[in-house]
Amino acid sequence: MKVLFVCTGNTCRSPMAEVIFNETYHKAEASSRGLYVQRGSILSPEAKKILLREYGYNENREAEEILDGDVVKADYIITMTEAQKMEIRRRYGGEKVFTLKELAGETGDVMDPYGMEEEVYIRTFSEIRTLIQSIQDFEKFRR
Repeated sequence: MKVLFVCTGNTCRSPMAEVIFNETYHKAEASSRGLYVQRGSILSPEAKKILLREYGYNENREAEEILDGDVVKADYIITMTEAQKMEIRRRYGGEKVFTLKELAGETGDVMDPYGMEEEVYIRTFSEIRTLIQSIQDFEKFRR
């Protein structure tokens, strides 16, 4: 199974979700992209610090914008907000597009920590991890 996490710029939420998913579910594979990526953007220092501390993840990855091929390859496309879900559905159709909270049985959006203090990144990371680990459809992909 292939999961694609999508946020705005692919520097905070979706890369954190990608790493959390890949560290939790070893029988599936996640990647991440952004809807509106600034050329040359990289993983935010705050997100990188949290991922290093929690999972030993220390890659200097460049943000990537979502492309047609990404959509075709994904079994699930998971966004951080309802607006992102609607934009992907507008561009590509939507039978496999969900918000992270929707899949976890909740409503609302995952807050964007971009430009905020580290504490906000920590709260966002914790929320994303809790949501990902609570999705029943993914339990079969655990170790």
